[in-house]
Amino acid sequence: MSITTTDHDDAHGQDDGAHGDDHGHGPVVEGAENPGGPHETGYKRDQKERLMLWLLIGGDLLFLVLEVFTWFYLRTLNTSGLWNGAQCTTASPCTDGLGNPITSPIAKADPKHAIIIACLSILAAAFVWMSELAAKKGSAKRSVAGWAGIALVFMLAAVAWQIYQFQVLPFTTIDGAYASTYEFFMGSTLAHLILMAFVGTGLWIRAGKGRYQGGTWYRVRLIRFFAVWIAVSTTVLVVVAALFY
Repeated sequence: MSITTTDHDDAHGQDDGAHGDDHGHGPVVEGAENPGGPHETGYKRDQKERLMLWLLIGGDLLFLVLEVFTWFYLRTLNTSGLWNGAQCTTASPCTDGLGNPITSPIAKADPKHAIIIACLSILAAAFVWMSELAAKKGSAKRSVAGWAGIALVFMLAAVAWQIYQFQVLPFTTIDGAYASTYEFFMGSTLAHLILMAFVGTGLWIRAGKGRYQGGTWYRVRLIRFFAVWIAVSTTVLVVVAALFY
C-alpha cells in the first residue's frame, strides 16, 4: 500500500509541475521541499510566496506615494516661507522649530550622496539577478553564492553611505519643511536598505549551503523582485529630492 500511495503522490506532483510549465505560470520543480504537505508542489508554494511579496510591495508602494505627495504638498504650501527659507531675510526673518531666527535660505543637500546610494542599490539588485540566473541554469553553489556575496557588499555599502550622509547634511530637522522631509526620506531609505541587507545576508548564506540547487531557483527570484523594488523606490526618492528643492 505504501508503494501505491507513493506512486500516486509522485504522479500528482508531476501533473501539477507539467501544468505549470505548459501554461508558463511557473517553474517545474523536481525534488523541491514541500513543507506545506505531500500534495503542495514547489510551484504552488511559489505562487503563495509571490502573492505575499506583491502584497508587501503594494503596501510599500502606497507608502512611497504618500512620501512623494507629502514632499510636493509641503513644497507647494510653503507655510511662512519655511519650505526652504527662500523668503527668509535679515529684515524679515523666519523662525525654525526652536524659535531661532532664519535669515537666509536653507542650504540644499549635496545630491551626489543620494545618487551614489541609488546607484549602489541598483547594482545590488543587478547582482541578485545574476545570482538568480546562475541558480536557474543549475550552476554550482559557489557561483550562486558568489553573485549573492557581491550583491551583499553593495547593499552594505549603500547602508554605510546613507549613515554617512546623515553626518554631512548642512541642516537639521528643525530647519524648515524641506530639511525635515529630506531627512525623513533618508530615514525611510535607510530602513529599506537595512532590510534588504538582512535579506541579502540570508541569500548569501543559503546559497553557500546549496539551498538553491535542485530546481529551487525560484526562491532567489522572490529576493530579486524585492531587491529591484528597493532600487526603484530609492531612485524615485533621490530624483524627487534632487530635482525639486
